[in-house]
Amino acid sequence: MTIRKVWIRSYRTPLPDAWPSAEGPTTERVGSILLLEEEGGWVGLGETAPWPGFGLETHASSVAALRGAAERLVGLPREAYLEAAADLPRLAPVAASPCARHAIDLALHDLAAQHANMSVARFLSGSGALTEVPVNAAIPRLSPDRTARGAMAAVASGVGTIKVKVGGGSLGEDVARVRAVREVAGPAVRIRVDANQAWSEIEAIQTLAELRRYDIEFCEQPVPADAIDALARVRAAAGVPIAADEAVRDLATARRILAAGAADILIVKPMALGGLQAAGAVAALAGEFGAAVVVTSLLESDIGRTGALHLAASLGPSRFAHGVASAERAFDGSRRVTSYPGGKARVPTEPGLGATLPAAFWSAAELVGSFAEEGA
Repeated sequence: MTIRKVWIRSYRTPLPDAWPSAEGPTTERVGSILLLEEEGGWVGLGETAPWPGFGLETHASSVAALRGAAERLVGLPREAYLEAAADLPRLAPVAASPCARHAIDLALHDLAAQHANMSVARFLSGSGALTEVPVNAAIPRLSPDRTARGAMAAVASGVGTIKVKVGGGSLGEDVARVRAVREVAGPAVRIRVDANQAWSEIEAIQTLAELRRYDIEFCEQPVPADAIDALARVRAAAGVPIAADEAVRDLATARRILAAGAADILIVKPMALGGLQAAGAVAALAGEFGAAVVVTSLLESDIGRTGALHLAASLGPSRFAHGVASAERAFDGSRRVTSYPGGKARVPTEPGLGATLPAAFWSAAELVGSFAEEGA
């Protein structure tokens, strides 16, 4: 069995609310779905969806990397899938293209797990994979009233952990936002905050000192990603556990963060790290240093999000909820609230990824590589 066709389908969808990034508010999500089609009709799905300001490639350069990889993927035999996933820089040679590599890695793991007749989570970890993963809800930088309404909806859905976006405004605004969540959510709900690199070292220490009264679980990326020494000083002074997010770019940066004592938690994003294999290596490194891991998506579609869910499940029980809840509200314009009994998301147990897209989605897909049509 070999890969016979490579398809790419790009999407662009507005977000119901603007999300913060290092480049300013993000109002739409742009990405592409990769489909690897084997002879016999087997298909593997992957996704590329760079996030602005995360230090990743652009969507255009990511798609260019996938186009370049197509000729190397077409004709790839089944027994070489995992070897290819371990050599993604060769398959996607465009410089700095982790999201393109993520798409390829995820699609290859989808196919390999299908052929092994097990879910991606079980394929990654064996029988120890979880069937449910605790998840958090995330609320962008909204007014305190809207933040409170979002928190109430999250609690009603069963979620027990809420992430609140902070920074980008005054200290008073951040405090009002977090206070509003604590007031409506009650003492049992965990609250974590995410500054997305918005603060200076001094601002981070001052703001977190004010937020401690609301029992903050941890703060994600309070200072710029490159400021690892400053992140370590914030961790030492703030009295709130610190998570590194945008700073975690690869295995080398993860090691520098951990060696510097700059974070209690690593936020592991398969999309940003180049796939499940690379993300798993970072998670393993965190374990060596005694740091916790929280797996999150980059607000991509359910293809990438489900891949992150499988990775979280493969890592086993965690004391922290993961950022792998459904992104359906962003991708279908719906205002409905997905239910998470016990605050957990079900991990697909069918062979492979277990995520699908409507057939109509592929009506405009572009065939970028084909072995069959070349008659080889």
